Amino acid sequence: MSLIVWGVWGFTARVAAASIGWREMTVLASIGSVSSMLAFALLTRPNLSYPLGAFMLAFVVGVLGFLGTPIFYAALERHPSAIVIVVTSLYPVVTIILSTLFLGEVPSPRQVIGIVLAIAALVLISSEA
Repeated sequence: MSLIVWGVWGFTARVAAASIGWREMTVLASIGSVSSMLAFALLTRPNLSYPLGAFMLAFVVGVLGFLGTPIFYAALERHPSAIVIVVTSLYPVVTIILSTLFLGEVPSPRQVIGIVLAIAALVLISSEA
């Protein structure tokens, strides 16, 4: 379901960003996001009593997620969605590198091959014919 929702999100983000601009897109999409978050909180009633360190880390996750958003919308306004979506969809490569460096997680040979193939796909999709 995430794949489908995020796929539709990427398409509609491209259409909207081309129509209204990345700054306006960031503000209006954030209003939609906050509205959805409030509805989610009311429906699920999450437990928010955690140690300060965990709370702050989750807060930083939200800040980082938001900071990527206007950059993403600005890219969609200026470049073809096929390229922007593919480039940004490779964010797990950054996660894998950081996890290897700081958490001691080692990608399997199959995962390394997957990373190489994903980067090759990016080169093929983004290059002119």
